[in-house]
Formats: sequence, C-alpha cells, structure tokens
Amino acid sequence: MPLALDSFYNIAICTDCPIGIPFDWIKAHMKDNHGLKCSDLQVFERLNITTPTMKSDEVEQWISNNQVIGTPVEGIPVLDGVGCSRCPYSAKKKKALYNHISAFHREETPKAWIVIQKVQKPFQGSLKKYLQVESVDESYTENEGIEDWELKLNDDFTRLMEDHNRIESSGSLDLRLMNAFVAKIRYISMLS
Repeated sequence: MPLALDSFYNIAICTDCPIGIPFDWIKAHMKDNHGLKCSDLQVFERLNITTPTMKSDEVEQWISNNQVIGTPVEGIPVLDGVGCSRCPYSAKKKKALYNHISAFHREETPKAWIVIQKVQKPFQGSLKKYLQVESVDESYTENEGIEDWELKLNDDFTRLMEDHNRIESSGSLDLRLMNAFVAKIRYISMLS
C-alpha cells in the first residue's frame, strides 16, 4: 500500500500520487486510483499509528487556519509559486493571483502586488488549495526529487515484493497490484 505518514502534521500521504489523503478517504483513494482494497486496520498497521490521521472535516479546518505553514508537508512536492502581499493567499500561477487581487483587493490602498514564494498543494479534490511554505529544505523542492528516483524505485520495488511475497504465501495473487507496479515502471521509464 503506497502510504506514508507526515507525523508533524498528522497527514496520511499517498507516495505514488503524491498527495495528502484525509483518513476517511484512504480506502476509496486506494481502490479508485490504485486498485487496492484495504481496511482501516491495514492502514493503521501500514502507517504504524493507533489513532486516525486527520479526517476530511479536520483537514478543511486545518487548511483554513494554516494558509502559511512553517515546514513543508513531508512527501508533497514544494513548487515555485506566487503569493499576495496583502493576505496569505497563494497560487502556482500568476493569473490566479491577478484574479484574486482583482476580486479582493481592487479598491485597497496601497495596491496589492505579487510576491514570489514557495508553495505546496497538499490535497486534491474539494480540499485543493495552495499553501505558502516559509522554510524549505532543499530536499523538498520539485527538481531535487529527480536525482533520488532510483532510490525511491528500489524502495517501492522492495516494498511491493514484500507485499507480493506475503500475498503469495497466503495463497492468492493480486493482479491489480502487479498492474499498478507495471504502470509505475512504464511511467518512470517515460520520464527518463
């Protein structure tokens, strides 16, 4: 199961996508996007936790309270983005920020302007929003991850082989897991 935990923010991360997943969305995400069925117990064991990570309502509240985060969410790429000089609004593209300034700061004096900053989009779907990241370790930036692709591939392969051996020893074979692995290998080959 491609899951990891950011213990600082208590967020479950899909390592294949890479996005944060509210606890109540994990089973559906794994089934719909990776063809994997899992139970809450399997998620607890995979993340090595005893209580659930943030659920969707908690994530929604967290995003509205934390438009600027001190450190990046682990496992989510940090991107070059833009921010508003008058409020904590962040975006990936300047056009989105121009629309924001036009809608919310049109009549204000002094005028709002665009600030270049690092941003992160920890979630997708209805929780999709860019957050400003204040301090960024170079290992989090989007270009640095390319150098570690071989290490990540080896880790993923080892994890999948362990899962495969466990499934094989139980007497059943999960072809969807194998298909997901083949698709990932093809995708990585396409990037190189």
